[in-house]
Amino acid sequence: SPPLLTLKRVQKRGAEGPPFLPRITLPSSVDLSLRRILGRSRPTHQSASEQKMRGGRAERGSLKRPRVQGRGAEPTLRPPLRTVFEAQYKEKKLLGEGGFGSVFAGYHVSFFLQVAIKHIRQSGICVLFCSKKLLDGEISMVPLEVVLMLKVKPAASGTRAAVALLDWYDLDDELILVLERPVPCCDLIDYMNSRGSGLQEHEAKVFAKQLVDAVIEIHSRGVFHCDIKMENILVETGSEVPRVRLIDFGCSTFLSDGTYKSKQGTFEYTSPEWFTDKEYRAEPATVWQLGVVIFGLLHEDVPFESKPDIVYGYPYIRESLSTDCCNFLLSCLSKIPEYRPTLETLRNHPWLIYSRSSPVKMPF
Repeated sequence: SPPLLTLKRVQKRGAEGPPFLPRITLPSSVDLSLRRILGRSRPTHQSASEQKMRGGRAERGSLKRPRVQGRGAEPTLRPPLRTVFEAQYKEKKLLGEGGFGSVFAGYHVSFFLQVAIKHIRQSGICVLFCSKKLLDGEISMVPLEVVLMLKVKPAASGTRAAVALLDWYDLDDELILVLERPVPCCDLIDYMNSRGSGLQEHEAKVFAKQLVDAVIEIHSRGVFHCDIKMENILVETGSEVPRVRLIDFGCSTFLSDGTYKSKQGTFEYTSPEWFTDKEYRAEPATVWQLGVVIFGLLHEDVPFESKPDIVYGYPYIRESLSTDCCNFLLSCLSKIPEYRPTLETLRNHPWLIYSRSSPVKMPF
């Protein structure tokens, strides 16, 4: 098979920003999970001149310095957040970079826990404003990506469709997310390229089942990922059967039954109704993106590369694939969103239910 020349990494739409409004009210269901960490949001131990130079940015939604208990106690100054971060974590090699920032491998200094450290430029992030009065009545600013990752984080005994957010630091010039990093692992692009060929049908089925279950879990927690693509799917390769995890919630937003009017994360994975109607709904758009990913697993290429192809084109499907597999792909890639199956329908699709047991060949 030829090398994966067309299965390349693509950039998300950075110019238009994530598909959500810049000012959002935090759902009450998230308050308790945020209460423990809101104290790090927008530190305010700055001089008046520093705040004036920043255009009042620290005053807009920042928290007051904590006071020690006792009458008339003086404020307790905290060390700069960057100093705290650098004392706890060490960065190693670059894992990847995109339109909004970069991701490095790293580890916790005290526990030697392997982590991924994501740096996001503040110019490319939408800050969520919490309208609830938390922490002594102050209104706190929390990055939307942080809130969404806290929502998808499971309980101790729950399944983990997404990598977990372990820590975060909201600095003046960037947001730093410390994320779970399974070892060994790689993203789906590197996994495919390391094989040198597309997956067999029974191998792709393993990934398809896990991806459908993962997205259903994410949606059950009220989060719409909006940018499901091969680069945003992590593959744990430490066991006989690979396990997939969703990463990068930078384009994500809260799930709703209504329509979204902002551009989706990545052009080649954008559903056709965006180009024709300039709007889309979460579940049909997600099913379309799953179809593009699973098509790529089987064909080493995305089905469409241009706007006319996405809106009017017909995907070329290998003749060697089973009827159930072809039906699965074509239903996901239907041009009419109402004709696409729901995620629950996909979970119970004959292609995923009736399977032969064949081991997945690991590339390394």
